[in-house]
Amino acid sequence: MILLLHLGASCSTWRTVPGAGLARPEGERLGHARVLLRDGTELELRKATIRPDSIVGFGGNTRSQLSVARSEVARIDRLRPDAITTLVVGTATSVILLFLGTR
Repeated sequence: MILLLHLGASCSTWRTVPGAGLARPEGERLGHARVLLRDGTELELRKATIRPDSIVGFGGNTRSQLSVARSEVARIDRLRPDAITTLVVGTATSVILLFLGTR
C-alpha cells in the first residue's frame, strides 16, 4: 500500500523543449505541452506534436484540435515528471503513514 502511495505521489513540472525550432521531419510527440506565441498568447495542448510547419494538439474549452504555425511560436514547454520532488513527497508521505500506523 505504501508503495502505491509513493508511486501515486508523482509531481510534474513544465520544462522548455530544447531546440524547439528543430523537429524531425516525421514530427516529435510532446504529450501535454504549453505553447507561448510571439504575441504573448499561451495555449495548453494535449497530445501535442511538433511538425515541420506547425504545432498541433487538442486544447481550448471545447478540446478541439488546434494548429499553430511554427513561425508564430516563441517557446514550447512540456509537462515532465519531476523525480526529485516525487521522491521527497513520496518518502515523506511514507514516513508519516508509518509513524501514524505505529501509534
